[in-house]
Formats: sequence, structure tokens, C-alpha cells
Amino acid sequence: MPSVTIGPFTLDAPPEWTLSTVILAGPVEDSAGDSLTADATPFQMNLVATMERVDDEVTAEDYVDRQVAGLRSVGVSRRGAKEAETVQLSDGEGLLTEQVIKGQTGERVRQMQLVAIKHGVAYTLICSHLDGPLFENSRATFRRMLLSFK
Repeated sequence: MPSVTIGPFTLDAPPEWTLSTVILAGPVEDSAGDSLTADATPFQMNLVATMERVDDEVTAEDYVDRQVAGLRSVGVSRRGAKEAETVQLSDGEGLLTEQVIKGQTGERVRQMQLVAIKHGVAYTLICSHLDGPLFENSRATFRRMLLSFK
């Protein structure tokens, strides 16, 4: 029986089940970057990891292109914010991208995304924070987290 362990969380699942999504939540901050105050709009920086089976010939670039096309098809406001970068991971390569999307309440959210394809599975790890100083203050931490992926 497969087992999933993340920090203090462990769960056994039947063999036909797969792990598809993990969400890590950071501290809640207001739009000015301070601790949450009563009159501020809260935002919780986060890291979302998804796993999806893909054909053997799918590359990280192909997968990102497919994701972007899917977002556009449903009207998500997304723009690339930085040139894609091929990065070395401990056991292969990944594609690191940045984009800005418009959140549900109109805020601009910047994301740093890593896509790595391993053994027929596309792993997508996305770190998000409000665009601007909050994201920039988190950039090094986000990059370190993403590049630690094994």
C-alpha cells in the first residue's frame, strides 16, 4: 500500500490511488507586507505541487505550453514575467518560469513555477505571493524551495 508522508502528516492509500496535489501555506500578510491588520487585504503566500501522468515524449516546455493554453482558454489573465530558465535539480533538470496572474479579487499574484518530468509524471510546483515587494522579498526563499525538489 502506498504511503504519503509530509512532515508530521502520514497517510496510507490503496495501490490504485495517486498523489495529485500538495499545498503548503505560508504566513498571512497584508498587501503592504506587514502582519495582518484589521483593515488590510490578507494574502497567504503558498506553494502548490501537482503531479500528473504524461506520455514519455512530453517535455517540460510542452507541459508549460499546455498549461498556459488551458488557462487562456478559460479566461485567466496571465502574462509571462521572466524568461523561462532550465535549472539543474539533484536528479535531473526542470523548467523555471515566472508569471503574473490576476487573482479572484483583482490582486496581481506573481508565481515562480518549476516543472520537472520524471518517470512519466509531470511535477508542477508553484510558489505564489502578491506581485511587487512581497514577492521580491520571498524570491530567494521560493527559488531555494523549488530547487530543492527531488
